[in-house]
Amino acid sequence: MRMKKIRLALLIVVALLAIAVPLYAQDAGLTLETLAAKVEAMVELVATMSDRMASYEERLAVLEATATPTVTLTPSPTSPPTLTPTATSQSPTVTISGNVNVRAGPGTNYPILGQASLGDQYPISGKNPAGGWWQIIYGGQYAWVYSPLVTATNPELVQVAPIIPTPPPTPVPTATPIPPTPVPPTPPPVTQPPADPCAGIGGDGCKFRLRNTDLRNNGGSELKLYIGFVHEGRGDEVQGIGGSYYVELHKDGIHVAAVNNSTRGGNSTHQGPQGNKYNYLKAVPLGQVPGGNVAGHYTIFVRDGNGERDSQNYTFSVSGGNGEVWLIFAQNN
Repeated sequence: MRMKKIRLALLIVVALLAIAVPLYAQDAGLTLETLAAKVEAMVELVATMSDRMASYEERLAVLEATATPTVTLTPSPTSPPTLTPTATSQSPTVTISGNVNVRAGPGTNYPILGQASLGDQYPISGKNPAGGWWQIIYGGQYAWVYSPLVTATNPELVQVAPIIPTPPPTPVPTATPIPPTPVPPTPPPVTQPPADPCAGIGGDGCKFRLRNTDLRNNGGSELKLYIGFVHEGRGDEVQGIGGSYYVELHKDGIHVAAVNNSTRGGNSTHQGPQGNKYNYLKAVPLGQVPGGNVAGHYTIFVRDGNGERDSQNYTFSVSGGNGEVWLIFAQNN
């Protein structure tokens, strides 16, 4: 490089001499000594210029030696950028047709990452091989939506996603416990209607029925029974004056022993609620009444002189001090 510059300087000197000498020669007053002096001055000028060029070359060499080297930047590894979709008019997108689940993979067995609402749009980044699910960019990550629930734009541009998440393991079904066969409840025992106490009775059978029950208050000092037996078909003719009919009495399921076959009709009648028709009278002291008081539920029926039943069971209840009981048993004929 330096040699080329020196040659260039010599060529410049020769050229100047070639031009200057003829010019100076035309000057009539110019002597040879003067010409020599002028040529010498031009040579010094060229030498000075050569020295300056050399000085410039040295400075350039120094600058080249001390110049800052060019740094070649080696890119450092960086974390993968967050997926920021850049949509164009040709980019495949989906438009959500309703509220749909956004999942981690192409199937309902994948976890739900969130939900998309009607009208939301997302870029499509892939699809599953069967084409039933779209891979979209959802919240900066890959996610999947079911294709029948969205409307795809430019779907022909979509390729199968290079990476499809592995489906989660299928839970092993546990045996469903078989509930024990319910044992049908034991039906309550069928309550049989009470047997007809008059069934199978020969002769005139159970001819009496309890027609009237009247209670009067006697302070509850005793249980006092007034009973009348009448022929209803004969205008309530009193029967059994001095006869053999009597009654059997139970209180709250317990037999009142004082009322028995010794309680028979007298030779006179007593005036009562239904008139002068009561010819049977029995007073039972509280000591012989079950429970020691007159209050309770009573069952009574008629027996004839032979002790055979002559009526159905009839019931009445006594409360408070109503210990005076007036009963009429009627016979149809």
